[in-house]
Amino acid sequence: MISKRKGLLICTLLLVNFIEAQKLTGKNSFLVLQFTSSQYPEAEQGFKNLSDKKYSYGFGLTYWKIYKPKIWVTAGFQGTFSDYAPLFVKDDIIGAAKFSSQLDAMVHLNAFKDDNPWNLFVGGGLGMGIFPGKFAIYTPLGTGISHYFSEGFRLIAQAQFRQPLTAGITKHYMHYSIGVAQTPPRIEKKKPEPLPEIAPVVAVTDKDQDGIVDSVDICPDEKGSLNGCPDRDGDLIADRNDFCPDAAGPERYKGCPIPDRDNDGVNDEEDKCPDTSGISKYAGCPPPDADGDGIYDEIDECPTVAGINALRGCPEIISVAKEKVKYAASNILFKFASDELLPSSFPALNEVVKIMKEEKPLKISIEAHADSIGRYERKMMWSELRAKSVANYFISKGIAAERISWKGYGDTKPIADNATEEGRAKNRRVELLIGY
Repeated sequence: MISKRKGLLICTLLLVNFIEAQKLTGKNSFLVLQFTSSQYPEAEQGFKNLSDKKYSYGFGLTYWKIYKPKIWVTAGFQGTFSDYAPLFVKDDIIGAAKFSSQLDAMVHLNAFKDDNPWNLFVGGGLGMGIFPGKFAIYTPLGTGISHYFSEGFRLIAQAQFRQPLTAGITKHYMHYSIGVAQTPPRIEKKKPEPLPEIAPVVAVTDKDQDGIVDSVDICPDEKGSLNGCPDRDGDLIADRNDFCPDAAGPERYKGCPIPDRDNDGVNDEEDKCPDTSGISKYAGCPPPDADGDGIYDEIDECPTVAGINALRGCPEIISVAKEKVKYAASNILFKFASDELLPSSFPALNEVVKIMKEEKPLKISIEAHADSIGRYERKMMWSELRAKSVANYFISKGIAAERISWKGYGDTKPIADNATEEGRAKNRRVELLIGY
C-alpha cells in the first residue's frame, strides 16, 4: 500500500493543479451540490455482504469540467456523519457516529456527447479522507447517470466503490450520491469600444458675429440669440414674426400680450367678468358677498346678515338685548331637586324668545352650573337636565332647535367661593349667551 505521507502529497498536488487549471468557468463547467450516503462492511466480511449493512449520510460539493465531448474531470469534497460497523476503522468504537471528510479527483468517460440530455459514465481517480481519528488514501471507482433539464441545470447520480490504499481504514466501502448541478455564470471580457472617428476640419463663417455659424443661422445678416435672429422682448418669437416685438406675448396672439381689460391678472379669454376686477379662484369675478357688507362669504361668519369686520361679518348685538338676556338668566329658577322650571322664570325667558324671533340669525347657548355639594356624577346630571329644560322651553316657543345649544358643567366652573352659602348660591346658576 502507498504510505500516508506519499498519498497525501499526491492527492494534494493533484487537487491543487486541477483547481488552478479550472479557475475560469463557463458553459462547460458547473458545480454539483450533493446528498451522499456511505455503506460500510462489518469486520471480517467481504464485499458481497455490503447490501446488509447500515448507511451513513452526508453532503458534498463537486466541481465538474467538460474536458472533451466524452471526457469529464471532477474535484470534490464530501462530509459524512459516519456510523461505522465494528472494526471498519482501526480502533473504532463500535457504532460511534462521528464526522468524516474526504477530498477526491476523478476522470469520467461518457457513453454519449454532452449535448445528449441523458448520459451514462464510468470513472476513477484518487482520494483522501479524515475518518474519525484516522487518515486514509483510497481510489474511487464508479459509474453514474446525468440528465440536464435546461441550460446550466442538470441532475447527476452516481455510485462508487472505494478501495483503501493506506492503513487508515481496513476495508473497502460503497459511496452513493445524487446532486443538482448549476453552471456558474460566464464572465465575458468586454470588447474595447472603437475609437470615435475624427471628423474632418471644415472652415466655418459667422458674418453677424452672434456666435451662431452661418450654416445654421436663420438670420445670418442680423445679430441675434434665437436661432441667430433678434428677439427683443424675449418671448421666443423672432422679431420678424412678432406683431408686438417690444411686448412679450404667446404665439397664439402672434407675440402680443394676452388681453386683460380689467387688469385683474385673469386674461379675457378665461375671465367670466372681463370688465370687473376679480380673482382667479372665481374665474376673474369678485368673491361673493350675499349680505353686501364688504366681507366675502367665505370668511363671513354671518353671510346673510350685514356685519362688521371686528365681528367677522356679524352685526353688533345691541346692549339692550344683552341686558335682557342677562336678566332672564339671573331669574331662571327650578323646583327643588328637579329640572322643572318655576313659573316665575317664564316672563324673563319670554323676553329672550321675543329677541330671538326679531333677530332671526341670532343663536343662543345655554350653560347650567352647580355648587360643590354632592357627588360629581349627580351634579353633572342635574346641570345637564336643567340646561336641556331651558332649551326645550325655547323650542316650545317656536325657536328652531338648530339655533340652540346647551351643556351642563356641574361644579367645574365656579364664580364664587363654595365654602360659604352665599358663594354656593352664586355658583348654582344658568347662563344665556347670544351671538351669531
